[in-house]
Parts: sequence; C-alpha cells; structure tokens
Amino acid sequence: MTGSGAQITLNVFSNCSEVDVRKIPVKETVESFFACFGRDVVARTVYFIDPSPFRRSYETHRQRISEFHTPLGPFEIHYTYGLAFGYRKSIVLSETEYAFQLEHDWRFNAPLIRHSIEHLVAAMKAGGIDHLRFNQHVNATSRYDVELEETSFASVPMLRTPMRSNNPHLIHVPTYREKWLHLIDPARGKSKGVEENLWRVPNSAIYGPLNYPATIEHNDGRERLRKLGKKLGKPTFNFLIRSGAMEAAFEAEHFVKRRLGRA
Repeated sequence: MTGSGAQITLNVFSNCSEVDVRKIPVKETVESFFACFGRDVVARTVYFIDPSPFRRSYETHRQRISEFHTPLGPFEIHYTYGLAFGYRKSIVLSETEYAFQLEHDWRFNAPLIRHSIEHLVAAMKAGGIDHLRFNQHVNATSRYDVELEETSFASVPMLRTPMRSNNPHLIHVPTYREKWLHLIDPARGKSKGVEENLWRVPNSAIYGPLNYPATIEHNDGRERLRKLGKKLGKPTFNFLIRSGAMEAAFEAEHFVKRRLGRA
C-alpha cells in the first residue's frame, strides 16, 4: 500500500551469484517494493554488493543496478564482504530513523499489505517495536515462529514474537545501533551472521494477525548454486568456487548461449 509521510532508507543486499547478472533478481525485487509502498517514502536506496562467489561479475552487476535505478530516485552502491558486513554497514550509514532491510530476491504480495510505510512506522513507535518483518509463510506457530501473541498498534495488526529473521523487515535504526549492532557478526557466513544472535530478543513482531497469508515470496537468487552444491557435495562445490573453476564454467556457458542467441 502506497502512502506519503515518513521517509526511510531502503537498504538492498545483493551478491554476484550469477555470471549473467540479468539472472540476479535485484531489479524485480526493488520494483516490487516500490509497487507495494511507493517511491516517495524512500529518502535513499543503498545497495550493498558482496562480490562472491563470482567476483568478475561485480562491475557488471554494479553497472546494471546503476542503469535501472537512476530513474527511480537517489541511490548509492557499496562494496561489501558478505551479508552481515553489509548489514552492519547499513545501520552505521543510515541517516533516517527507520530503514527497510531487503535482500535481493523477494517479491511483495501487495494486495495483502494494507498499510503504508507511514502507518507501519507509526505502529512500531506506538508499540515500541524495533523489528517488524513480513512472513513468507502463513502466520502460524512453527519452528521459526514461536510464542506468537496477537496485538495491534496504531490500527496495524501484528504478532509479537521473540524470533527475528532476515526476511524483508523494517528496523528502528537508533535501537539497532545502541543494542544490537555488536551482535551482528560479519565472520559468520551468509544470513547466519545477522540472524543467529538475534533469535530471541524483545520488541520483535510479524506483520498481520494469526493465520494471515504469506505477504512475501522468496525468489531464491542462489537456487542454481544450491542445487549444484547438493548434487556435487560440499567439499567439491567449495573447491570449485574457491579455485574459480565454477565461475569459468558459468562464463563459458554464458558465452555459448550469447553466441547461439539464447542468453
């Protein structure tokens, strides 16, 4: 739901998971966010790009982001060393009181998100919430969603829970700087550096009441690599990534497809 009023920083976290950077769904993710919430609510979009695992794709990926985002409003791009590193940096750099933290492979189910960013921020302030996330599953008790307590602040229904997730979420930046920044560990790989130490902390919530349908959909940007890792086994997969052989294979595939007109 679009609206005007409170402005936030939109922090977008991406990596180089494909040689053909058009397959990295960051453009679709950002467009989905703007279609749901509008552009005016964002003071600035800040991209944090981890060059792994295909480092030679970084510059092309950065250029593609610059091209598609230029008409969408102010933005900047930062080089990072992993998701947790970028997440910490986003908290340090954010100039707004609230920030939306968004990895590059999500879609928003706009018809089910019936409140603007302005309304969500008002609800977070009213309830003392510093982490409000959207759910990729039905809002129900599960392994990752426990101790759910229905509540409502500023007419926005939500579920209190001690469990946080790196699914798309709004944060109160000053609270994160003061209380949680030291718990975000760049040494931990992938999303673990963000999530593992913030699983059971107060003032967290999920958008929507109990049994509310999923409000986001995961368009997994690493799905192809996950399948290869499972097929090859972790030791072999990691060796191919570290040695550059996987990147070379992806580049060869991309070259052949372009020559054949199938890219």
